[in-house]
Amino acid sequence: MQIRISKIIIKVISKQMRMFRRWVCPNFVSCGSKAAGILAPLTIPPLHIAFLYHFWQEFSRDVDKQYCSCSCWDTVFKGSYESGIASYKHMYFNATSNTLKIWFTVVIGVITFYETVKYLTWLALQGRLRFGMLILFSTAVFSHYYSWWVYINYWNDDFYSQWYHQLFFSITELISTFLVVHLADSQNPVTHRKAFGIAAIAILHILAGSWDQFIRNVVRGEGYAHQVVRDLGFMIPDILHVVLALGSLRWRGIPNLPGSGMRDPSIKKDLTCMLGMIVMGLCICSIL
Repeated sequence: MQIRISKIIIKVISKQMRMFRRWVCPNFVSCGSKAAGILAPLTIPPLHIAFLYHFWQEFSRDVDKQYCSCSCWDTVFKGSYESGIASYKHMYFNATSNTLKIWFTVVIGVITFYETVKYLTWLALQGRLRFGMLILFSTAVFSHYYSWWVYINYWNDDFYSQWYHQLFFSITELISTFLVVHLADSQNPVTHRKAFGIAAIAILHILAGSWDQFIRNVVRGEGYAHQVVRDLGFMIPDILHVVLALGSLRWRGIPNLPGSGMRDPSIKKDLTCMLGMIVMGLCICSIL
């Protein structure tokens, strides 16, 4: 009798444990991915400001909160509570079209970053994440954040002389990262067309960046410390995008390479497209 009762208790406990696992595992994956998605946009902007303060501390100054004022603020969002020349505020904004553009940029950037990190975390918890693509995405965060911050400053300062030049880099970076995030899922095959696309954009950035600033600021040592760090933050991820993207391919089976056992008639066409993308991109960059 006691043995039968023990077996019944064990069965009940086992059933409860199975039910608990079925409930906990999906919720852990969902909550974990959301937590990672929230944490990423929360931490990067404060780190950015701390980084700027480290390099530009000599240009900062103490603000007299009691006696300072701002006459460039339209005070619209304060309504009847405050008008005219305003006293100290931690944040000012004017009711202009550029402020609206800045707001759209902030919201779209935060939501996109949140969703992407959440998706990659979900892939990791499901055991479907390609580690190489995670490295590429992680290294590309700096360039995307830089672009996001630059557009905010362009609109905030009404400074547009570098607008189209930066837009070209931003669009190509987004295309590359879209392919990286797509290939982060191990269920999506790494084709040479996708890998060549990532590598072509990275090579384009390497050549254009070297021609633009890298050689002067880093190689010749003519740049300030923050410029050197910035340019290295662009160059190193681009090199990794070339190496890891091409390294993720199975080179056996590609024609005209040592050890090739089968022929792929489309490889020459894709290589030609890759070189064409680089040349065309350099031409566009030189015009901008």
